[in-house]
Formats: sequence, C-alpha cells, structure tokens
Amino acid sequence: MSDPVADYIVVGGGLTGCLVASRLSQSAKSPRVVLLEAGSDPSSNPAAAGLLSGLSLLGGEFDYSFKTEPVPETAGRVHTLNVGKALGGGSVLNYGGWLRADAADYDDWADVVGDARWSYEGIKPWLRKSERFFDAGADADEHGFDGPMHVVSVSASESGARQYPLRQAVRDAWGELGMSLNPRKDGTITGVAEFYENSRDGMRQPSNMAYPLDKVHVHTNTVVRRVTFAEGVATGVELADGRRMAAREIIICAGAFRTPQVLMLSGIGPSATLKEHDISLVYDAPDVGQNLHDHFALFLAHKLRDPPLGYAFGSASWTDPALFKSLPWDWVVSQPLPKDILKKHEPDAKRQDRNLYEVITLYVPPGIPGIPMDGTHIATSTMLLRPTSRGTVSIRSADPNDAPVIQPNHFSTAFDRDTLVHAAGVTMKALTSTKALGSVVEGESPPSGEGLDGLTPLAADSSFEALEQRIRQTGMAHAHPGGTAAMGKVVDAEGRVLGVRGLRVADASIVPIPLSGHPQATLYAMAEQLTACILGEA
Repeated sequence: MSDPVADYIVVGGGLTGCLVASRLSQSAKSPRVVLLEAGSDPSSNPAAAGLLSGLSLLGGEFDYSFKTEPVPETAGRVHTLNVGKALGGGSVLNYGGWLRADAADYDDWADVVGDARWSYEGIKPWLRKSERFFDAGADADEHGFDGPMHVVSVSASESGARQYPLRQAVRDAWGELGMSLNPRKDGTITGVAEFYENSRDGMRQPSNMAYPLDKVHVHTNTVVRRVTFAEGVATGVELADGRRMAAREIIICAGAFRTPQVLMLSGIGPSATLKEHDISLVYDAPDVGQNLHDHFALFLAHKLRDPPLGYAFGSASWTDPALFKSLPWDWVVSQPLPKDILKKHEPDAKRQDRNLYEVITLYVPPGIPGIPMDGTHIATSTMLLRPTSRGTVSIRSADPNDAPVIQPNHFSTAFDRDTLVHAAGVTMKALTSTKALGSVVEGESPPSGEGLDGLTPLAADSSFEALEQRIRQTGMAHAHPGGTAAMGKVVDAEGRVLGVRGLRVADASIVPIPLSGHPQATLYAMAEQLTACILGEA
C-alpha cells in the first residue's frame, strides 16, 4: 500500500461508508475506490451475524465504547457511547429497526439548508432505492422493492409466525390512551405503528454485506491521521503510521464522533482548538464539532404479575423459533406534546404537530442493570425524538488514536425535560393503569447496581420530580448521534466541505437537526443521494 493513486478514498467503512464505496465502484466509469476502516472485518465472528447474539458485541472489539465527559444534567454521570468500530460500523451493532423519520422532519431539514432535495418528496426516491420491501399491499410510491435492504414488518416476518403473546394487549393499551393505528400514509409516523426491520431470517444485514465491496480496495485496521491538502484542495490522506495515499476526491464517513475529529486533525475546525494542539490551519470552521444531537431515552423494566403465562423472553413456554428472530418487539408509538406543555415554552408553530417522543415495548429487558432476562420482565424505551439539547465533540490531542472529547449535554433544556418527563408518565400509564396491561404488569422494577442505590419504583401517578430524577439517574443515549459537521454550516447540500475543494462528508454528522424515527433508513437514503451527487447522477 505504498502511495497508490485512487479516484476516491472513503474514510470510514461504516454504515454509509460501505454504501458510498460500493456505489462509486459500480459506476460506469469503473473508478478506483479505496475504503479505509479503522476497525476489523467482523464477518468471522458468529455473534456479528445474529441480532440477539449482538448484545454480546457491546463493549467488545467492534465497539469504540467512547466515554463522555461528565454530564451535569444527568447527575454528573459519564456515559458510555456504543459506536461501531468494524467494517459495517453501526450496522453491526444495531438491532435492525427500520423506522423512517416523519415527512415533516425531512421538510424541516430542507428548510434549514434551503434545498428541497432533503424534503420528504426530495429524499423519498432514495428511501425507496435502498429498500426491498416485503409487506403485502405496500404503497409503491412510499416503498421500494428492488433495493439491497430486506425490509419487513414484525408480523409479516417468519411467514407470519412471529406473533408475540402481548401483541394485542399492547396495541389495546395505547388505544385506551387515545392513540390510533397509523396506516403509514403520506410519510406521517404519528400514532401506533408496526415495527419494521431490515433483518432477514433473524440475521443482520450490515452495510458491508448488503452493498457489495468486491470492486473496492478495502483496508481494515487502518487509521487515518488526516486529509492532506495543497492550496486548499484535498490531495489524499496520511495514515497513522505515516504512509500517504493520493486521490482525486476524499469522502469522510467516519461518523458523528470521528468525522469532526478527522476534520480537526486535517486543519479544518475552530482555529483556537487547532492552535492549542499545534495543528496547521487549513480553514477556520468554528461549527465543526458543534451541534451534537442524539436521541436521549429512559429504559424501564416492568415486572409481570404471572411470568409462567409466557409473555416475555426467557419464559419456558417460548418454544417457537420464530419468537427469537430479532428483538422481541412489535409496536412503536410516536406522539406530539399536549398543547398545554408546548405553551410553557417559546411558541413554535412547527412544533405543534411534530412527533416529539417515541415509546417501544420490548418483551425482554435488554441490558437494564440488575433486571434478569428470565421471563419475569418486559421493558419500554421512551425516547426524545426532537431534542433541543446540543453537545460538542473536540479533540484530545493531535493523535488520531486518542478518543475524541465528547460532551453530549443530555437533558439540558427545559423543553427536553418537560417532553421526556411527560412521555415517561404516559408510558407508565400505558403499562400499569390501562385495562389491557394493568392485569398483566405488576409494576416497575428499578435498575440496581453501582451508583443506583436508593431507587424506588415508578408508578402511573409518579410526580414530575420523581420521573425527572429517575431520568437524570438512569437516562441514556439511544446511539443515534449526528449534527457535528452540519449541512449548511460545515458542508453544503451535496456534502462538500465548505472552504476547501475535493473533500466531502457523507455520514450522520452532516444531518443538521434531530429527526424522528431511527436513523439507519434515513442514513442509507442520504448516502444514496450524496453518492449520486458525487457521480453527477442525482
């Protein structure tokens, strides 16, 4: 690998990086594409294939496990951030949720950057391009049927055999609270909708497998120190071991934490930060590393009244193999805030109808400290969808092997606090005080372990203060970070880094605002559109 010349170098072989490299390599001009990934190839690890076995990957060789700075608004806790360090990146660690953002969120994105290509109608062709949708009767205007990602609803997977015992009860509980079934028309996600997944027969579809890399020159265990420049034009990359590679264009796909680090090490970032670390300034870009957003969530465990009835993973009565394909879940609820809560904050007409929180019921309590996975508990995830809290990413040194400095500032605005506390209260009502689930769930079981002493169970009538305190003590990010090289601030609408030439970014770091849903469906579509821009085919 001594000074090869490439048409394109893609820095980061994660979810978007593999797609970008694959699509570029398949173009008619047959360019030479080099993909550089700091992690290893996970294909030989059996746990990397299955979704349930993927729980064992967290904190392991395919996970950066970045530590944040202490977060003041979450009781000064240091959070561990699970970030893919492998070919396939986050698609090796995630759990296959394929949940688009609401159409209104994409329209907000387009408004922020002044480009209709990022509106719902603008991104919809690229959402379709990535999908191979398998639900009967799906709307051909909304979904694609020829893409690489096998997408199916939980109830349609396994030939309809994957029917969880509490499926109807959970649906009825939300109905009791006035939340109707969402038919998924016109891009809206409000209400109760069935979970979609991009898993296939319980197996992962990581980006490095779904998007072929046979025409790409892939180098794993290869850390990039910086992008090199000549008179403001990117000329290639320098690796951590000192070797250099030249290319016509560089595309950074290193993710919301590593991409701003690579940009700063390359001389693009806040001038004061670069000066502090003796990095030569290429372009003063104060917004690099700013605007970090993430979906912050509260995970709750709910104790079952009669576990032998077999409602949860770990029960002896769970014998059908179909129930073990992917995570045991089926419904996702997305909701706006009541108007009386919105009125407490600055008026914002756009927020009146925006989905601001999401609740998922899981028939297993995955990773909640002190809660066994033995059939005695189910769980919920209650998540902020459009947080207003913003964090930062910076560099610790000029060494690319040093972890970035991450301050997520979770839960730091009054709006976020009111939203998540309200959502947590609604979750408790659904699980414990509805006719459908009140006879099934005995109550909430607090997590236990180091730093969790003294927690008391939550209830449907828990006070604002009790819910807020629990969130501060146990809330955590949902591993959906973005925004740290924001479109409109750091890059333009086609991912080109402002102030230089020959350099783009094509990962979650450029998404300028938080979006509802879960990110991977959006990120694949975003990368499809950006690659078409690179090739002049958009």
